Amino acid sequence: MRLNLRTALVSALTLGVVVWPAHLAMAQTRPRIRPVVPASSTVRTIGEVDPTAQIDIVVTNSLSVPLGVGFAGGANLEVVPGETDKVSFTTVPVNLFLYPLVSEVSTRSNVTIEDNTINVEVVRIDSLAPGDASLNVDGAGTVYIY
Repeated sequence: MRLNLRTALVSALTLGVVVWPAHLAMAQTRPRIRPVVPASSTVRTIGEVDPTAQIDIVVTNSLSVPLGVGFAGGANLEVVPGETDKVSFTTVPVNLFLYPLVSEVSTRSNVTIEDNTINVEVVRIDSLAPGDASLNVDGAGTVYIY
């Protein structure tokens, strides 16, 4: 009788150890993974666009020097001072680089989003830091600038 009680007790404890953690694992929620940007970073989240529709990016050069616009998979564009140019993308991600062509000028990009059009005005800032140089749209349609 003593052996049967010990066997029953060990069996019950083993069953509890095996079943109990599995029950806890099912009750836990899975964390949603999103990129975390440190507060000290110069990366700014601007907004969102629909990644399944065409994305138009309108670039306005408010500098006194020509502005280079480069992007992966395409030719570089030159936007003269005071002018505006538009590029369109049908797939994401989009990686667009904005940089002065003539001299080292620190810039800031003022960005607004209307429907699926991203309007970017590049302006000069008085800073030793290089300022904004890139506009990115990730696979989910989130628009970042840094």
